[in-house]
Amino acid sequence: MSQPAGRSRLRNELGQNRHQAKTVCRLAMVLAAALALLAPATSIRADDHATIEELKARLDAVERQNQTFQESLNERKAAKSDSPSKKVVPAGGEEPAAEQDDEHIRSVVRDYLISEKKEKGDGADDPEWYEVGSDLSMHASWKNGLEIETKNKDFRIKVRGRTQLDFASFSVPDNVNADPSLVVPIRSGVDFRRARIGVEGVMFEQIDYIYEYDFVNSVLAMPSAAGPANVVGVPAPTDLYWTFMKLPVVGNFRVGNQKEPIGMEHLTSSRYLPFMERSFNQDAFYGGFNNGFTPGLMFFNSVVDDRMTWALGVFKPTTNVFAFDQSDGDYAVTGRVTALPWYVDDGNGLWHVGASARQAGMDNGVWRFRTRGPERSGLSQNWSLYADSGKIVGVNQQWYNFETALQLGPFMASAEYLFAFVHDAARGNAATVGTTMYQGGYVEALYFLTGESRGYTRKNGWYERVVPYENSFLVSDETGKTIFGRGAWQVGARFNYLDLNDKGINGGRLKDVTFGLNWFLNPNMKVQWNYSITDRQSINVANTGLIQGFGMRLAHDF
Repeated sequence: MSQPAGRSRLRNELGQNRHQAKTVCRLAMVLAAALALLAPATSIRADDHATIEELKARLDAVERQNQTFQESLNERKAAKSDSPSKKVVPAGGEEPAAEQDDEHIRSVVRDYLISEKKEKGDGADDPEWYEVGSDLSMHASWKNGLEIETKNKDFRIKVRGRTQLDFASFSVPDNVNADPSLVVPIRSGVDFRRARIGVEGVMFEQIDYIYEYDFVNSVLAMPSAAGPANVVGVPAPTDLYWTFMKLPVVGNFRVGNQKEPIGMEHLTSSRYLPFMERSFNQDAFYGGFNNGFTPGLMFFNSVVDDRMTWALGVFKPTTNVFAFDQSDGDYAVTGRVTALPWYVDDGNGLWHVGASARQAGMDNGVWRFRTRGPERSGLSQNWSLYADSGKIVGVNQQWYNFETALQLGPFMASAEYLFAFVHDAARGNAATVGTTMYQGGYVEALYFLTGESRGYTRKNGWYERVVPYENSFLVSDETGKTIFGRGAWQVGARFNYLDLNDKGINGGRLKDVTFGLNWFLNPNMKVQWNYSITDRQSINVANTGLIQGFGMRLAHDF
């Protein structure tokens, strides 16, 4: 706001207050005269006295406001009338006092407008406007994690992290465990599935960011010190991006290491998964060898009152967890659209539908589809391969993914299916077999025994955090009596399917049923139990058989 505009606004306020004072004064005089004519002077009623006193009080308040404004204006005039010899005028000819004067006037007017709202009880804590970064004082709070933000929320920072401790045990026939295509035999064990730490936040109201690193990284794990061929203990980035929000037309623009917009299960955070592992599709398609994160650029937004979402991005296909790649002409274009045909009661009732597509080159002309089991133990380098296509030579590939989810209070069900086509597919230097198709999907159903519903974010079209109605605890009170809270309990089942066989370029076929029990102690901790039966049809027929697995996880995130 320029200096003349600020003064004009202040004078307008003064003029309005003077006019209000005159009006109140006239009204008081007229009312007093009317009362004098209608009643004897010696019998004025108490309520008339109250009316006159109220009017006088209002008049005094207006006069005090005018006096405050007048004193502020006089101070500014006095400052402007100081001796010219004391002023320092820059080469441009503008006086630095002008900016200070303008800022003071804006401050006075802003404080006055806020005080008026407070008196009326009309949005006193939400002024009509503010300058981004004008108030940088910050306060801390706990919102399922430590969060520090300014009053206007134009700057915010939140510390985030997750730790998942897993135990797994298996029952495997000898012929299955002897299969060389497993690479590593299936064995029981314990491991930290994820150990991530990071920060997320907003700066200058429009720029959102996340920096997160995973400290459980066993790519090329070897029992020796870290080196060029051994990266044990070397953190790897997961979410590492910046988002420019509230853009015209497109809504949001994101750049950095991120999840490509394909698959609801893939996009839902590992903090909120109903089973210990995602379906076979995650390893075989969405996640591949890059942990599900790819460097790239993406536009996305929600429309129709957040009942629909869309996302479209360009990415660099990678086969490592360090967000880098070196290849010529290999890029991926990935897009997703979702809709909520039905949404009621803040998501306690909803029907979600969506579709995704991906057009991508190979990685230096080669691609590989493989997956591990529904329970895992030890370092990821030692996880057995339940299905593995091996390296496929090809020109390019297309993926098509379809998704749906239904929530009815404590009951929810979801399903996804993906088709992947590889063009001019071949094994090594052999002749091409044309276009091959690989496919997989799942259907799952879950129910909260304690009545909760799974969280859902409309702006993104995926599932969020579960918040129990009652946190779990077990303590003794001051009398020695034991008291407890139950937390939230959920049961579920999932059927999981993957087919990596086509036209002689085969990787095996899997059918799996997993049963789950989840105990949410509070919004930040849960215990999961999974039992699975997997029908593994190996590329080596003699090694086909059933694998039974039992897993348990203690998870904590913030």
